[in-house]
Amino acid sequence: MIAHSFCADSSMVELPLFQEEDGGSNPTSALQLEVREISALTASKAYYQWHYLKEQQFIAKVNFGAYWQGRLVGAISYGPPNATDLTGYWNRHTQHGWFEIKRLAMSPICPKNSESRFIGVTIRILRKMFLVKGIVTYADDSQGHKGVIYKAAGFSLLGMTKPQKDFWVNGRIKHRGKTKGIQGERKPRPRKWLFIKDFRDKTCSNV
Repeated sequence: MIAHSFCADSSMVELPLFQEEDGGSNPTSALQLEVREISALTASKAYYQWHYLKEQQFIAKVNFGAYWQGRLVGAISYGPPNATDLTGYWNRHTQHGWFEIKRLAMSPICPKNSESRFIGVTIRILRKMFLVKGIVTYADDSQGHKGVIYKAAGFSLLGMTKPQKDFWVNGRIKHRGKTKGIQGERKPRPRKWLFIKDFRDKTCSNV
């Protein structure tokens, strides 16, 4: 499995980041990557570098980084689900214990299977830190993502999200607050593939 430690991130921010072109060697196996809990700030640097949403904000409870020879080569963030209800799994009163993969991004230098292994290791760590009933995640079909890495990590496909529209103001989505009287427009939200990993009624802590 991928090596992992539970050290805090106070020293991690001082480590070199994003030095793929320094002439050094690249990992040849996902087993060589080290996983550590990291701060939201460090995770955001990875997402700005490798995730298509760049600096778009989100709410996360815990973040993990993948390291190769002391430099950050990936990040993943877990937090509460955006959806208040998912039929058969939770509602606004039973949502506690459910997590969502908010962001996942890895450097192109990471070898094949790095994402699915990274997900698997961090879920095992997450389940040691919190009571986890299950985990939900999405693959953005508009970006050509079909969720291959989630299937490889043992997630089940539930289908596509329902058609919805977002309210846009000045080129940005207005996530919260009233929209009445505000000048903007509603645009269709890209549909995503919905994946879930359900741990309810399971005593085994392994992923």
